[in-house]
Amino acid sequence: MRIEACEGVSASRKHLVFAYYVTGHGFGHATRVVEVVRNLILAGHDVHVVTGAPDFVFTSEIQSPRLFIRKVLLDCGAVQADALTVDRLASLEKYSETAVKPRESILATEIEWLNSIKADLVVSDVVPVVCRAAADAGIRSVCVTNFSWDFIYADFGCTFRCLQDSWSYYFGK
Repeated sequence: MRIEACEGVSASRKHLVFAYYVTGHGFGHATRVVEVVRNLILAGHDVHVVTGAPDFVFTSEIQSPRLFIRKVLLDCGAVQADALTVDRLASLEKYSETAVKPRESILATEIEWLNSIKADLVVSDVVPVVCRAAADAGIRSVCVTNFSWDFIYADFGCTFRCLQDSWSYYFGK
């Protein structure tokens, strides 16, 4: 919900606007989000899904004028030769090109868009940069996933400090 000076909640408690960011890496994230989005819509809320995943993952399961899909790639996931083989260097290079180098532009674009739809809450599964955009726009955010994804980077040679620095880069000022 929007952060007001008094830390109050949105003026409307019955109808909220959610900006739901979903990584486009694989279908697992998107298919999990479908049920959450369906229930938010059934409760009478508008949900703007922002993802690089194909539209049909959502539109084949949810037919509602309250569902809005915006195709944007903000998180690339791992580069894989197959389901079990991760190309570490290519993954880091792709992430840098997708999310690190264009970070300032991404933040500016997302802040403007979040304000234009009058988002009450940003939900992320899990696209880290949008939490920073939400904070800068004065909108609360939450990350939703079914596991702690930091362990995925353990094989990249990152230390705990490296992960903390990365986390701070997106969530801290």
